[in-house]
Amino acid sequence: MGATVAMDRLPRLRRLATPVVAVGTMSLTAYVGHFVIQGWLPGLGATYDEESWVTLLMFVLGAIVFAGIWSRFFRRGPLEYLLNAATKPAKHIR
Repeated sequence: MGATVAMDRLPRLRRLATPVVAVGTMSLTAYVGHFVIQGWLPGLGATYDEESWVTLLMFVLGAIVFAGIWSRFFRRGPLEYLLNAATKPAKHIR
């Protein structure tokens, strides 16, 4: 709750947090994207060494860059659009 109040009262903080907000608006896409990429790239299994930090940073930066670019053109992430379209007919069912 404190973060929400701070975002409302400090416009500069909101501008700085824009990349994180963009990832938050498409969290399903980011989550599934991480699993898909991890499955496609060899050697990204559960290893715990210095390279795992590099992999983590690449995933985080990749999600931030993708979400930042995507959010400039669209309101929701690609999977969020699909989920919204799939659940729209349900509002007509009684």
